Amino acid sequence: MPLRLQFKKQKDQSAVLTLHRTDGSSTFTKIRPGLEVHDLAHYVVETVLEFKEAFYGLINQGYTVLDFEKPRDQRPIALIPENLPKESLQTEFIVNQLQVELFNSGEQEEFLTLLEQAMSARGLNIPTSLTADKLSIMREQLRMLVKQWRELNVGDTLELSMEL
Repeated sequence: MPLRLQFKKQKDQSAVLTLHRTDGSSTFTKIRPGLEVHDLAHYVVETVLEFKEAFYGLINQGYTVLDFEKPRDQRPIALIPENLPKESLQTEFIVNQLQVELFNSGEQEEFLTLLEQAMSARGLNIPTSLTADKLSIMREQLRMLVKQWRELNVGDTLELSMEL
């Protein structure tokens, strides 16, 4: 059974994100307008790179979105930044750079070089599975999902699934 994600559009353009875990349990949270793009980018990166231990993988293990939003000293020990899996940290860098492209500058030819520089400054390596071809796939999928989200009517739901 895959992890199922449901982004339901609200009147104020926010979303309610409901995550149905592979064990049958679920969790949900309200997302401020605009932040759904961040969560969609996570979906794209984690599925294309086949990451199992990034944000959605951790949610599938039983953590909630609210666990990630708690002050550092109140988070579960596994979610304190220095304890997060490498895939989780790498994903944040990729997601953030994809969002910069999407909202600000358009596609950056030197995306992988800039990503590598930013990650190495934090002691991380670029994922070996991230190739120029996979980057192209991620860009296209993210554009498509953002377009689908924007075209939804209030009350409609964008549903996605991922194998973990």
